[in-house]
Amino acid sequence: MNAAPQHGAWPRPSAIEWLCLAASLILSLQYSWLLDDAFIYFRYVDNLVSLERGLVFNEGEYVEGYSSPLWCLSLIPPRALGLDWWLIVRILALLCAAATWYLLVLLARRTTPAGVPLVQLPLVYLGFNYATQTYFTSGVESPMVQLAAAGFALFVYAPQVRIAQWVAGLAPMIRHELAAPLLLALAYLAWRERRVRWTPIVVAGVSLGAWLLFRVVYYADFLPNTFYLKDEVHWTRGLAYLHDTFRTYGTYWLAAAFGLLALSLRGNRELQLERRIVLSVCAVVVCVYVAKIGGDPRHYRYLAFPFVLLACTWSGLLEHALARWPAPSQRNGARLAALTVAIGTFCLYPRQLSKHPIGRDAEHVKLDEINDAQYHRLKSDLTYSPWTLRAEIEQLDDAQLDLVYGESPLLPAGPSDIRVEYARWLASDETPASYPLTTIGWCATAWRMFTHTFVHWDGLTDPILARTSATSWRAAHKKDLHPLGADLARLRAEFGSTRDAFRRAVEAGKAPAWIAANLASIEAIAAKAYNRHDFMENLALALAPIPRIDPTR
Repeated sequence: MNAAPQHGAWPRPSAIEWLCLAASLILSLQYSWLLDDAFIYFRYVDNLVSLERGLVFNEGEYVEGYSSPLWCLSLIPPRALGLDWWLIVRILALLCAAATWYLLVLLARRTTPAGVPLVQLPLVYLGFNYATQTYFTSGVESPMVQLAAAGFALFVYAPQVRIAQWVAGLAPMIRHELAAPLLLALAYLAWRERRVRWTPIVVAGVSLGAWLLFRVVYYADFLPNTFYLKDEVHWTRGLAYLHDTFRTYGTYWLAAAFGLLALSLRGNRELQLERRIVLSVCAVVVCVYVAKIGGDPRHYRYLAFPFVLLACTWSGLLEHALARWPAPSQRNGARLAALTVAIGTFCLYPRQLSKHPIGRDAEHVKLDEINDAQYHRLKSDLTYSPWTLRAEIEQLDDAQLDLVYGESPLLPAGPSDIRVEYARWLASDETPASYPLTTIGWCATAWRMFTHTFVHWDGLTDPILARTSATSWRAAHKKDLHPLGADLARLRAEFGSTRDAFRRAVEAGKAPAWIAANLASIEAIAAKAYNRHDFMENLALALAPIPRIDPTR
């Protein structure tokens, strides 16, 4: 373990830091998995890259059904290079884990007193943490969220560091709610330093501005579809969701203990107590938002940013305490503290699991309507080896081929590569209209059935269902939408996917009562989804208020 941390641009990692990097890379692979929602991203990207349909879920239907613009864009280059999705997810996991590690190494050099052995509490706590390492994979934006949290913390502690400025500025492109902590941090630094940090402002302004322009031109909206779907107030469920994560990893006790330690050291100006408080407030702001919308059906996922951020507020605290010890005992004290935190953190796992998940075979039970990642690991069509290079995810077995092709003469013999079938289908005379329009909830199946058009019955990719007043029975899941989705699929199959399809259905007397009663809102939404990419027309569509659809009318 190093005795004196370096404060230069390229610090030399200590032994414990190298150990944390190895642990993070190994555990992120061993815990690797795919969330079913990731296949929404996969379908969007494959429709763009492989099928030339554009960045859409259904051909000709312009709806932004994914939550993270930057994550979606990051998936396009590796897929265009021909890499399979399972390999892409694991490569990005290793890159994000390594980048997060590096930012935390830099953070330690700005928060640790010179000449004191490093404990690296945040790195040890996060590097051996099941939830943190699990969410460097998943296929959704969580790897970038955790990377953004480390960069954001470094920006608050050391705003002059260029890489931290860029990471903080890009955070709202990863998830839009991260604009709130960025604004708080910028306001604090402007007050504290009597100057404005322009780099993150320019980065955020240019990236968000460019995407907003694209969103208006392409999707005729200012917000993604998932915003409308999840715009609810469910404090009780949301607070239970926070409790599910924070109690699992001892966050309450650690936050209290290190808060008291920080107060006991508050006379030390190098402690930067004020900046730690700002980071804690930023973490709380995101937690409040997560609690307000009712959390998420997956343990930890929506708390990745505040969880990592809160751990970063502890950076250097133990080293400042060790500085008061006799010099000969500091090294052993640092080693003992790091070892204790590493072992203790590694042993913790969610209450949804029957045993430690390191073997990937733990039994799973849903509690308080919250699943762990293990629920998806155990699914037969999501079970892939974390250590293989084979493109297992790209393989269609006989049953899946039958779902995709039915009685089509294109049906190949035996298992086939899904990307080969993409090319085969593109070269054929088959069209999407040759296949049924139906509802679906399992996104992995929707990705494999690339020939079909779907109404996602939970509303993730359907703009009409997302804007109903139906309430959720668990986060982002609304059972009342399922029969409505079936109505939409039936009418679109008969009257087509056009702006005037619903009016024609109403006039023909074939529309359910809820569609007839909400026709004005539904037509306004359809105008967005089937827009002509005319900027002025789309801007007017984006600005026009649309009343919520009441399915009980």
